[in-house]
Amino acid sequence: MNNDNIKPTDSSFCRIMKPIYLVSKMAGLWPQSFLRSSPGVTVLDIGYLIVLYAMYFFFILVNTNAKLWDYYMKPFESDILRYGLQTHLVNGLFLGVVIVTINVVQYQKKWDYMELLDNVTKVVEQEFHVRYPIRVVQTFIVIVISSELIYLVVILAGYYYLIDQTLNITTKYLYASYYMMNISLLALINEYIYFTVHIRRLFMIVNRLLKQLLLGDTNDSNETVLLDQNRKSKTPTIAYDEIFTVYGRAGGRKIGDANAGGMVKSKGPPKVTMVAPASAGFNKLSATTVYTTYITQLKIDNQSSMETILKTVNRLSVLHYHLCDAIRLVNRISSLSLMFHFGAMFVFLVFGLFTIYKAFNSGTWAFRIMAIANGAWIAFYLAAILSVITATTAAQTSGRMTGDIVHQIIRKHQNHFSVDVIEKLSTLSLQVTMRDMSFSCGLFNFDWNLFGSILSALAMYLVFLIQFDVAPPVGLNSPNLTIPSIELIDFEV
Repeated sequence: MNNDNIKPTDSSFCRIMKPIYLVSKMAGLWPQSFLRSSPGVTVLDIGYLIVLYAMYFFFILVNTNAKLWDYYMKPFESDILRYGLQTHLVNGLFLGVVIVTINVVQYQKKWDYMELLDNVTKVVEQEFHVRYPIRVVQTFIVIVISSELIYLVVILAGYYYLIDQTLNITTKYLYASYYMMNISLLALINEYIYFTVHIRRLFMIVNRLLKQLLLGDTNDSNETVLLDQNRKSKTPTIAYDEIFTVYGRAGGRKIGDANAGGMVKSKGPPKVTMVAPASAGFNKLSATTVYTTYITQLKIDNQSSMETILKTVNRLSVLHYHLCDAIRLVNRISSLSLMFHFGAMFVFLVFGLFTIYKAFNSGTWAFRIMAIANGAWIAFYLAAILSVITATTAAQTSGRMTGDIVHQIIRKHQNHFSVDVIEKLSTLSLQVTMRDMSFSCGLFNFDWNLFGSILSALAMYLVFLIQFDVAPPVGLNSPNLTIPSIELIDFEV
């Protein structure tokens, strides 16, 4: 497989990345061109960023107007809700400016990440014969992004119908402000999740290739490579451990039974088996196809020499090391922006849940309309938070799983493999243990512990708001305040 003449933008990673890049470019989160080999930051890119900055600052000035928000929140008569929603919107617009600026500063890191992941992807494709369903993954990403944009437009349309038409409040600036704020959030979430999912996919490939060294213990149904079903003759499915390519020359050593004296010499030329993925599964649009690893040619089997095994372990160790570097780059590129947006989403979740409480407590039609609209935003933000945490947790689990596989190999073949191979496997195990594979912003990790903390903090702050809402005012005008009567005593005799 020779891709020397293929342009960088024609690689599988760049082709799959293209929809994510276009959405990020539209939101101002990708100030440079696609690859370092291109001209980079152009005059058109700078002009587009200036227009985005002007739009953000215009909407920030509009939403800091107290009279405008008095007009918006007049039917609700709740200062807590008014200041909460205004703070959320203004903070979100400021965050749009912040994350665009962060991406301008970090554009070199994005180039480094693109080059690193592109090189790793090329290695697993060319050296380990891995195929990607590029069109399927592209279509899947486009469908996800389109669904998110449609949901965003539907929520804005719901705001228009419920608030503008029902409560007779003109909220055009409110719609545009929410669109500006959430389009940058969508681009950031999609970019971060794709970065994380692709790292996880490469971790899974490393794990799948390492399992070849178990030599016969990978007969699970998930560890199969299907033959091309477009052939005229019907070809059965071949199990994962039956598909391999043997590297080495005649007279090389193979791994034998321990009772047979260890290593014996193989006779005849090496056997080569080439297997193509099934077209029915390879081109099927489904989440399973997107996450499935298609390996068309495996390197290790019982006849592989110690030299071949050692080279394979070395190469997989280097791949795992670079994937840990990719996690570090993702943390430096997007984690700070994601932390700020998590804070903004938390603020809205608190006041959105407070709106739902007021809808049940007051029973007024205005609060019920606002509760329906805010409920849609709550679902939107919770889906974003859960998607990020699910992707990061899965990627970290796949990276840590490498150590478990290595220990399985050592326990099974410590008496069969050479000292160099066992030593290299032990080094790989130590490398997996020592490298940090957590997705973090520096203050906390993006994992399920964070989600639990968000839920507990939501409950606490919601109780605070309810207490402030139901507590009677303190002062002489309070209806619950009773002033004791003073008896006038006549001292005259």
